[in-house]
Amino acid sequence: MSVLFLLLLVIVAAACLQTLDFKSKDVTTVAEARVSGADTKAKVKGHIVRKINDNKYVFQDKTGEIIIDLSPKAGSLPVDANAEVEIEGRVEQDLVFAGIEAQKISVIN
Repeated sequence: MSVLFLLLLVIVAAACLQTLDFKSKDVTTVAEARVSGADTKAKVKGHIVRKINDNKYVFQDKTGEIIIDLSPKAGSLPVDANAEVEIEGRVEQDLVFAGIEAQKISVIN
């Protein structure tokens, strides 16, 4: 009887865990974005370090660097290269790559 109860308890616990949304917390640093799952919301503050190609840039905050894929709808880059920006978007991640698909860019200062 106790084995049946424990089995039922495990089944209920597993069902509860599947309904929880572990991606509900937005990431706010590059370090968090690198270890979060794909499609996690990101809102990071820092600087554009360099351009890779037409829409990809290296972004840096106090925790590291990450590649930003800047959508044409996201807005324009600041004229001042030293300007602090806020990037809002979603984390793109596979086995070896982590980046942020930027949906909005704003100059902070």
